[in-house]
Amino acid sequence: MNLLRQLWRIVQMTRRVGGLKAARQLATDAPKQIALFRLLLTDPRVPVSAKAALVGALAFAVSPLNIPQYIPIIGALDDIGIVLFAGNYFLKQVPASVLAEHRRTVGLADSGTDAA
Repeated sequence: MNLLRQLWRIVQMTRRVGGLKAARQLATDAPKQIALFRLLLTDPRVPVSAKAALVGALAFAVSPLNIPQYIPIIGALDDIGIVLFAGNYFLKQVPASVLAEHRRTVGLADSGTDAA
């Protein structure tokens, strides 16, 4: 019974964040988002400190120096949280004109909804 409650909570949470349509859109835009980050990392107009924060977070996520992955939930959440935090910081440090330019280049709408 406890498992059913947990599954129901996941379904409710999915509905709150946009449901399957939002998940499908995220999966469709993922290659574009990766291309966006790649372009931004190679752009000399983006601050080096922002690039270092993102690269450092990605390195931490793949390094064996973090919480072991076999610990349920917590093992993955620390990596996800740090990468999301660093990605958000990175996007906030990028000048708006540079971000808009690269978003157009990769085919993302300029709606201001950046995912990390």
